Amino acid sequence: MVHLGMNEVAAVIINRNTREFLRACLETVQAQDFTGGVSIWVVDNGSDDGSPQMVLNEFPEVHLVWNRANVGYARACNQGIGNTVEPYVFIMNSDTALSADTTSEVVGYLERNPRCGLAAPVLRNSDGSLQYSCRNFPSLTTAFVHAFLGLARGDNRRSAGYKKLTWDHQQESEVDWVSGAFMAARREALDEIGGFDEGYFMYVEDVDLCWRLWKSGWRVGFVPRGEVYHHIGMTSQAVPARMVFHHHRSMLRFHRKTYEGPMRPAVNAAVAVGVASRFALIMALNAYYRVRSALGGAARVIMPGRQ
Repeated sequence: MVHLGMNEVAAVIINRNTREFLRACLETVQAQDFTGGVSIWVVDNGSDDGSPQMVLNEFPEVHLVWNRANVGYARACNQGIGNTVEPYVFIMNSDTALSADTTSEVVGYLERNPRCGLAAPVLRNSDGSLQYSCRNFPSLTTAFVHAFLGLARGDNRRSAGYKKLTWDHQQESEVDWVSGAFMAARREALDEIGGFDEGYFMYVEDVDLCWRLWKSGWRVGFVPRGEVYHHIGMTSQAVPARMVFHHHRSMLRFHRKTYEGPMRPAVNAAVAVGVASRFALIMALNAYYRVRSALGGAARVIMPGRQ
């Protein structure tokens, strides 16, 4: 076990309308087998399900930042980070649950790797299966194939490489980027790059953060221990159409920020057409799936982030 001073870690949990998952998440954070001290912060993004009141009534030792409206995930993260002073910051979804050794494992990794600006443990789905939470930065070709063929064949060669489907998830390793469902960040690194880009309302802000860390000389690490269960998509399921829109808007923003190849204006225009086409395709497919389900067929919904 890592032994540090008081409150070496600040756990920042972003919540919107997931009261029961938030309660379970807070309980697992409080149950961490870690002697370094953890302060807990909940940033609530305009919940109307009683989440803030639950925190105030049941967890008086937890700090609450209560936004009366949804200010977006990236801005909420920065609000939580800005209220804390600890050298390590956990950025977490409210629909996560931590094993008892999560904190000691990820902090231990950061302590052993001083140039690692951000690390993440292994994520698991609700049923215990592996969640492919660390990925590569895709090339334009891989992004195109994954964006369209990946909707029908998620195991195609390009998508499999991007999602690291055949990669050994039992070894510590440096990776391109990790899911924002749970990130353990070094404050020094966050301060250096200015935290999250608030131009992202939701989705892709985690990819952007890791990209900027790498560009600034920091590394991103994967820790195959300290399991975190992520009940994926619990917030998104409430308003899938809006979330699909924000996901595609964020995809386009990330491309425009990071692409520096030849014929940039033409490529940007082509990517914009591709992103808009994918958005329209997903909306049409989800409408079809709703009708099919209403007629007694199998239920399905394409959720952003799951691909």
